Amino acid sequence: MTDLSVYQQVLTPNYGVPPTIIVKGQGCNLFGQNGESYLDLAGGIAVSALGHCHPEVIKTLTDQANKVWHLSNVLANEPAIHLAKALVDATFADRVFFCNSGAEA
Repeated sequence: MTDLSVYQQVLTPNYGVPPTIIVKGQGCNLFGQNGESYLDLAGGIAVSALGHCHPEVIKTLTDQANKVWHLSNVLANEPAIHLAKALVDATFADRVFFCNSGAEA
């Protein structure tokens, strides 16, 4: 088990030293290595809006990982086309541009 002294040796504590090391998430809860439970009010910094370890998300990710894990938008892939079509059909947009961070927006 890693302790926070290793964290302090190898990582810059830009937000201060955290109180514990998180080892698991389930739903909206996070669990530290000593079993303590925390409510994840940050949603994984906005990327875990569906919670942690949701069975349908795990299944979908596993299914996709068994096909292809990641492609650049230089190449076409079915999930991106299906999502783009759904977004165009449901919104004002005529086209969709997928990007990997807010910098491209």
